Amino acid sequence: MANNAPKYEIVKNYILSKIKAGIYQPHQIIESESELSNNLSVSRITVRRGIEELVNEKILSKKKGIGTFVNPIPKFFGFKAGIGFSSEAKNRGIEPSTKLLELKKIKADAVQAEDMKIAVGDELWLVERIRYADKVAVIYEVEYFDASIVKDLNAEICENSIYEYLDEQGISYEFVDQRISATLANSKVAEFLNVEEGAPLIDTKIIACMENGKPFNVGFALYQTKNYYLMHTVYK
Repeated sequence: MANNAPKYEIVKNYILSKIKAGIYQPHQIIESESELSNNLSVSRITVRRGIEELVNEKILSKKKGIGTFVNPIPKFFGFKAGIGFSSEAKNRGIEPSTKLLELKKIKADAVQAEDMKIAVGDELWLVERIRYADKVAVIYEVEYFDASIVKDLNAEICENSIYEYLDEQGISYEFVDQRISATLANSKVAEFLNVEEGAPLIDTKIIACMENGKPFNVGFALYQTKNYYLMHTVYK
């Protein structure tokens, strides 16, 4: 863990690791605040903050006078929207997989050029995919990558993690602008995500930018909401 990471993340990661390993079972009482404080060499205030974070994420629940319990965890709890689906799923103990629908180069239109800060007609990679968590379709996404930065993409890369591949190529984002809204599934997306036409979906758009502020990835994603929700942590 990075040295500048909040100390309560130590508590969160410790508890999550015990849940994933099956040491903490659903409905089981976890260690007391004093035990966690001693075991992790952090203050009880830090322990309390870490536990509260997990309570807010619906991973733990507290019963006054009894203790803190592990909740039965939904399969797709606590995902963060936008990027890094494969790594996020693996971190949650969920097996990610991908169905590639289309991969091709296109010429940027006016809207794409404005988002990507390129000229109209410049080349982009178009990647259309369905993302699965434990073989359940959860995301339909259409992404664009600046072909002058992302020189090569192929089916194997797109069926795994594009961002892991880009990291290996020395291409990474410094920040991401994100828009989140709601929409209803049309017939095409309903079939892809195995939901009813008109079912509510989480609709996101991201623009991922490098350190110099240049965008290299614009992505659109629709998330099914039957067993999936998005989570953001806001720091003071």
